[in-house]
Amino acid sequence: MITINLVPQARKRRHAQLSREDKTLIFAAAFILFLLGASWGYTRYLAYRAQTHLNETNTAIASLNGEQKLLDLNRALAQRSLAMETNISNAVRLQVNTNKILDDIARDLPKACVLTQTQIDVVPGTVQLTATSLQFLDLVRFFNALSADTAFKDVRIDGYQVPYNTTGTVQGGVIPKATMNLSLTWAEGGQNG
Repeated sequence: MITINLVPQARKRRHAQLSREDKTLIFAAAFILFLLGASWGYTRYLAYRAQTHLNETNTAIASLNGEQKLLDLNRALAQRSLAMETNISNAVRLQVNTNKILDDIARDLPKACVLTQTQIDVVPGTVQLTATSLQFLDLVRFFNALSADTAFKDVRIDGYQVPYNTTGTVQGGVIPKATMNLSLTWAEGGQNG
């Protein structure tokens, strides 16, 4: 029997038959696309984990920087406190020694003499004095007393002035006074450093 297709464009359903090679090729292409997609996803996952770890590390570093600043500030304050404590103890020790020097000088100072200027360097024990009195003889007694005192050594006269008016009378509203500049060394001065 002869079949004639009267409908020229009629379509027949055809079931396409793929060959085994075509199926293998399609499977290989799909598998390669799957592998590429999986590797791209895994790479994105690793990048996300690395970025998260980096952010956590940066946060930890920032918090440690804040703690380091506090530690540095604490260390600086502790050093300042220690320096102040050392300075205070040194100042107290030097003041005690200054008081001892002044006590030793006062023991030898005649009542008629007045110290008008003192310069004391406690650590080496050097002392420079300026004393005044109405009578030059009182200043000589002061010099002799310092020279005989074992608390002092190297007592010397740096200079002196004796007024022309030795009677102690007022001239122009001012009583002329004798002046003596002395230098000496405190015997305990080397023990202060």
